[in-house]
Amino acid sequence: MFHHADTTTMRRVAAALLVAAPLVAVASSGQFATADAAGRKAPPVGLSASPQRLDLLPRPCMPTLLTVEFHNRTTEPTYATAFIRASAPLRVSDKAVTTYVPADYDATAPVQVSVPGDTPPGEYLIHLNAERERTTVPVVVSAPPDDPGRNLALGQETTASSVGGLLDPCGAVDGNRTYTLLGYNRPATAWADATPNEFPDRLQTTLAAPAKVGRVDLHTHADKRFALRDWDVQALTGAGWQTVAQVRGHTAGRYSSSFTPITASAVRINMLATNGYAFSTIVELEVYGQ
Repeated sequence: MFHHADTTTMRRVAAALLVAAPLVAVASSGQFATADAAGRKAPPVGLSASPQRLDLLPRPCMPTLLTVEFHNRTTEPTYATAFIRASAPLRVSDKAVTTYVPADYDATAPVQVSVPGDTPPGEYLIHLNAERERTTVPVVVSAPPDDPGRNLALGQETTASSVGGLLDPCGAVDGNRTYTLLGYNRPATAWADATPNEFPDRLQTTLAAPAKVGRVDLHTHADKRFALRDWDVQALTGAGWQTVAQVRGHTAGRYSSSFTPITASAVRINMLATNGYAFSTIVELEVYGQ
């Protein structure tokens, strides 16, 4: 026969076991969903990212892709939003991404990640947040190759006086010497202005740090009908912009301008005329020490 004290003790033990047991909640569909310590159901949409670590070079015009992944845990379709917070000096193309996620299915959203050209090597963080879901992606920035013959303009910050609708200033410093318009899943690999028959047009690349510059290679369109004819090469020094080379009467393709090396923080192409086309076009701009 149990005494009253024994019965009370057993009740306490049973209650303790119930508290310690894993908490589950039955969803309306009859499926089981994990609950947290507060008894709340797990968020209906899970969150992750790919890759789990990003490796970058300090080339702001050549971003790396981070894929935000949503996982619908329910039997109902939904829209999911992830908020993105990046530690300085990281740059992200979106502060939030939203996508439709079918029932019991996965969906993704792309985010471009880059850093300024003068970013020191190190590890930085991107934080993703969707309801109570959290994930963090480390971003490791490495120094560019220490090659005295490297192209100093590659991937660096590039701006223009205007931009044609299907092209981009960054397309002129992406290392691709072919002319490609922006298209589905295809980045533009060149630049053109948006002011027909109006000159001058300008394209400027800011170097990661001031450096000796002694040669500028300009790749304009390979077809003379669309190529640049006349332009000035200008360098930004401590005394301001200086014209270091002039090109007149060019027909098509690449032209290399060599000059006495000068310390510059930026290089600018001042375009004066084409071979008859209404728009200035640059396929690739390359800057070298010599």
